[in-house]
Amino acid sequence: LVLVYLERKISSFIQQRYGPNRVGPKGLLQTMADTIKLLTKEDIIPDAVDKWVFRIASLLIFVPATMVFAVIPFGDNMIIADLNIGIFYFVSVASVSTIAFLMAGWGSNNKYSLLGGMRSVAQMVSYEIPLVFSLVGVVMLTGSLKMSDIVAAQKNMWFIVPQFIGFFIYFIAGTAELNRAPFDLPEGEQELVAGLYTEYSGMRWALFYLAEYANAFTVSAIASVLFFGGWHGPLLPGYLWLVLK
Repeated sequence: LVLVYLERKISSFIQQRYGPNRVGPKGLLQTMADTIKLLTKEDIIPDAVDKWVFRIASLLIFVPATMVFAVIPFGDNMIIADLNIGIFYFVSVASVSTIAFLMAGWGSNNKYSLLGGMRSVAQMVSYEIPLVFSLVGVVMLTGSLKMSDIVAAQKNMWFIVPQFIGFFIYFIAGTAELNRAPFDLPEGEQELVAGLYTEYSGMRWALFYLAEYANAFTVSAIASVLFFGGWHGPLLPGYLWLVLK
């Protein structure tokens, strides 16, 4: 919700939209109003859709986004599962989200949704290859796929220094994986109405929307772990959680 609020607030300044800046103090109530609207909005399911595939797709989209959190170290000894194949787990689980996008496009029984779903899957699969290769340099420098080992190896120098090109490729490929601008081609509002989301409404549409932000957080968190020293960063030391607690 914080990411939604921040992005909409910045966009509203650029686009001269009043809601996110005027509703409530600093526009804070706009996100709350939108949440209430989505929770109470009618769940419309067209008659011709494949109802099981249509319904499951909106739920399945959040599964990989949540599972990836298991290997993200939020601080020293603050990780759910410090697997020996942490990076491999991240890449493998994150790629599962393509199935949900394909199910949403196919199950909608709509040519615009199908084209949007296929376009989304094609883009995600294409950019997964350079994303994986951008991580190889970090693995070679560390000699391990374990997240804690990668962070420990950056105690004296962040990997952003020797692996700047790798980070740049990761940034571009990660943005494309998230279908964020300028890689938001799967939505294709000019020719595909809203892409694979065309037939979704209410909370089902909101799940796709929130999963996108959850994935954005995950991609950013993995970038901080692999290239910016994890909890060794200068602004958020590992002991900060004690203060917050």
